[in-house]
Amino acid sequence: MTSTIMLETGPSGSYWTTSTRMETFQLKVGNPMEKAQQSASIADSEFLPERLTVARERVGWTKAELADACGVTRRTVSDWEAGRVVRPPVEQIADVLDFPVGFFGVEPVDQVDVEHVSFRALTSLSARELKSTIAAATITGSLARWIDENYATPEVDIPWLDQLIPPVSPGDPNPIQAAASLRRIWNIGDRPIPNMMSLLESRGVRIFSLSPDVREVDAFSLWLSERPTIFVNPDKSGERLRFDLAHELGHLVMHRAVVTAGRRECEISANSFAGSFLMPAAKLMAIVGRNVSLTTVFELKRLFRVSATSMVFRLHELKLINDWKYRNWMSDLSGRGFRRSEPDGIPSEKSELLTQIVRLAREDGLPIARLADNLHIPARDVRAALGGLTLVSMS
Repeated sequence: MTSTIMLETGPSGSYWTTSTRMETFQLKVGNPMEKAQQSASIADSEFLPERLTVARERVGWTKAELADACGVTRRTVSDWEAGRVVRPPVEQIADVLDFPVGFFGVEPVDQVDVEHVSFRALTSLSARELKSTIAAATITGSLARWIDENYATPEVDIPWLDQLIPPVSPGDPNPIQAAASLRRIWNIGDRPIPNMMSLLESRGVRIFSLSPDVREVDAFSLWLSERPTIFVNPDKSGERLRFDLAHELGHLVMHRAVVTAGRRECEISANSFAGSFLMPAAKLMAIVGRNVSLTTVFELKRLFRVSATSMVFRLHELKLINDWKYRNWMSDLSGRGFRRSEPDGIPSEKSELLTQIVRLAREDGLPIARLADNLHIPARDVRAALGGLTLVSMS
């Protein structure tokens, strides 16, 4: 039994739009329900101590808290996680952590390391939040692998631009050149990008939602299950979500070989990349005349689907407005609430790819709960990874 995913692509095949030709992606092999069951068949054969650490950190517990819940000493929990106990009380552990028993016997796709994740500001995160976020990404890796094993989705097309562009500093390519080069490589010219999420998914980037309990993280990217992956906060405004996607794209193409976590210069570079990628200089300079006003800003923000403050910043960066206008317009926009939200903003983009995968999985007898059960991961984490990004219910 096979199913297909129908995804719209642009006229040049470069990215999806709301009108144009259709492209079909088929299931690679058989029924995804059968594949899920087969891949999870070893779940109870052994205990993997590193999985206990992932589960504990995902729920935000210390070793002492897990010890109290299980009625043992902290030293005992340390022995469990160090692999010094061949068969700890897995059923009890699973019960107190509210994890499937099988989770503790399934090899992870990737054991995510904080050094390989593009977090914005580590100082704003508590140790618990950071560990829970990393654990959530590790768990989502099982879902990512299942998608790749069952669905022939777009291949990865993320060039490593720090090998192509002269760096501003070691390991940090010029972000403006990087943005222009990527547009050229992807053959999208200088035109505004109608759907940033669809563009990235058509280039093989996997996009998941941050769990509601760790959305203070903002957004981050990493390579997960051998794919570039971005985690976003779907509760943000449509404009901010697009900028976050462009920012993380900057990390993926510029900083693959760099430890970016908490590095301010990498964040500045990714912001510059995002602004240049979403608002190309050539296009803006061709549109904007000498008598630019705030009314012009609102027209441009709708055209490029960015926030008003991002547009003002970009116009100033390109010297299309002077310092006086920049300061006054930013103050005006702040007073009108544009720093907190985006009045009259655009709807947040949704994942066409994940939406169709969820629909097809249900047609093949795999609603969320059953899929999670087959993968031996909590259903709440599957719903969290997909929630807010699909056009279907997560029930």
